[in-house]
Amino acid sequence: MHLRTTNYIAELDENLEVVYSTKIDTSKFDTYKPQWEFVGLEDCRLINWDDRIYICGVRRDLDTKGTGRMELSELEFTDSEVKEVSRYRIPGPPPDNEYCMKNCTPIEDKPFHLMKWTNPTCLMKFDPNGGETKVFETNSKTEGMNDLRGGSQVIKWKNGYLTLIHETELYNSEQGRKNATYRHRFVYWDKEFKTQKFSKLFSFLNMKIEFCCGLAAYQDDFLITFGAQDNAAYILKVSQSLVEDFINE
Repeated sequence: MHLRTTNYIAELDENLEVVYSTKIDTSKFDTYKPQWEFVGLEDCRLINWDDRIYICGVRRDLDTKGTGRMELSELEFTDSEVKEVSRYRIPGPPPDNEYCMKNCTPIEDKPFHLMKWTNPTCLMKFDPNGGETKVFETNSKTEGMNDLRGGSQVIKWKNGYLTLIHETELYNSEQGRKNATYRHRFVYWDKEFKTQKFSKLFSFLNMKIEFCCGLAAYQDDFLITFGAQDNAAYILKVSQSLVEDFINE
């Protein structure tokens, strides 16, 4: 049994209707035989750094035990296709001995910077030329917040930064299988990445399994992209003022 992830690019018009969509051509780099049951780039986030478009997600199929590392892929757009033209596997900060490093999220205005942890806040910077990763900035843990995991990109907002994260409640089903409930919250930092506010937990569509991998400011709204049950993709438009009120509660 394999869980295979395939990634597509879609363009939307101002009414959020799909103009076109196409599968990303990864043939230049997918020349190996997957070694584990999770195959492909999972939970990728779209990011624009220095006028280049990248996707950033986790890959776990390069060895027989599922070691996970974030991978960064640059995309090239033509009239007929979207092609992966470079791929970087991002190591963890030294000594790089984590089993599965995932849910590290790209920071909108800081090329090659990712938020490794949300609580305590830990930023890291990847050097695509030298292939090294260094911890860039850390912040102390905020009480009242649990094990928070990355979700959307980290975007500039107001006088700081905003993101959507998820908390996972693991349990076993009646059949004894691993299952989980996901809940989400907004987290807001100042420009120095000191935690300022976080919202109450909430759910998309009141579903158990859901995952947010996109947040963008658009006019007076936020656009939030999320998947449900690994088989459907949605985009939510919500006013920035409503989100600000929700965080301030």
